[in-house]
Amino acid sequence: MTDRPDGEIVLSKTKPVKRGYDTATKDVFFIAAPLFTAASLSLAGVVAGAADKFLVAGLTLLLLVGSSLSLIAAIQMNYHARQYLFSAAELTQELKTMPAWAADVHNTELARHVQKEHLPADHKYREIARRSVHCYNIGLLLLGLGVACALAPRDCGEVARWVACGMVLAATIGEAVWIYYLIFKASERLES
Repeated sequence: MTDRPDGEIVLSKTKPVKRGYDTATKDVFFIAAPLFTAASLSLAGVVAGAADKFLVAGLTLLLLVGSSLSLIAAIQMNYHARQYLFSAAELTQELKTMPAWAADVHNTELARHVQKEHLPADHKYREIARRSVHCYNIGLLLLGLGVACALAPRDCGEVARWVACGMVLAATIGEAVWIYYLIFKASERLES
């Protein structure tokens, strides 16, 4: 929003942010991430209890525990970030119910106040949410590598386990490429 010379408040003409992404992150951080964390910790418990059955038990545990910690950090950061996620319309509606704003018939002061409060909150949300997405992506990659290590058999003759290990590793590499692409596209969008 900007002030025009005649005192009217208008929306700025900057590129809109994909608002559906905020809804999607809610599902990712409060449904998917806890499930991935549980899977990671469960598999770590299996590996710790039968370390002699795994090719690289120590590395597998390190990857799985790292995955769990990264996913937990992502959940916590996103939970913290969501306190800053509200629309200007929601804030306007809330403020209009307060007697202090009743005298502002044309809503000009209200609009200025909303702008002053909403824009920094939106910026803060995006900043923290971006960090939580990075933690989530790191956790997901570590989980994929941990599962691949867990599937790697001690005996070279177990072809099916090697194939399963290769499939998980290929999917993890695909996820890494996708994450890189998304980060690259996001930085392109910010530059333009």
